[in-house]
Amino acid sequence: AGILQITNRFFFNISLSWSEELQRYLNIWITFLAIPVGYRRGTHIGMNMLCDALPRAPQRLLLLLQEILWLVFALAIGYYATEIMAVAKNQSSSSLGVTMDKVYVAQVIGGAYLALIALRRLVTRLSPCKLIALEPAMHAPVDEVT
Repeated sequence: AGILQITNRFFFNISLSWSEELQRYLNIWITFLAIPVGYRRGTHIGMNMLCDALPRAPQRLLLLLQEILWLVFALAIGYYATEIMAVAKNQSSSSLGVTMDKVYVAQVIGGAYLALIALRRLVTRLSPCKLIALEPAMHAPVDEVT
C-alpha cells in the first residue's frame, strides 16, 4: 500500500485516500502481534545492570517480579482494548469503511498472546526443574530462542 501510494503520488499525481489509512491499521496490527514475539524471544530492550549486580536469590525474585509485571501489563492491554472495542464498533474509518473494532481487536489478540507467553514464563520460573531456557544466548540465532 505504501509503495502504491508513493508511485501514484509522484509519478501519476494521483493520491489514494485509502492506502494511508490501510498502512496505519496494518502498522497497529504488526505492532501488537510483534510485541509478544519480541518478549518471547527476549529481544526487547532492557537494562540488566541492577539484576546482574544482585546475588542469585534476589536476582530470581526480581526476574519473577518482571514476569508478573509483564502478565499484568498484557491483561491490562487486553481488558482495556475490549472496552475500547465496545465503543469503536459504532465508528467506521473514513476511507476504508471498516468498523474500528476490527482495528482494535489487534490489541486484544496481542494482549492475549502476550499474557499466554508471560504466564508460561512465570510458571517456568516458579517450577523447580528448568526444562525451558528463558534467557536466550547473547548472539543466538532466532530459531534457537524459546
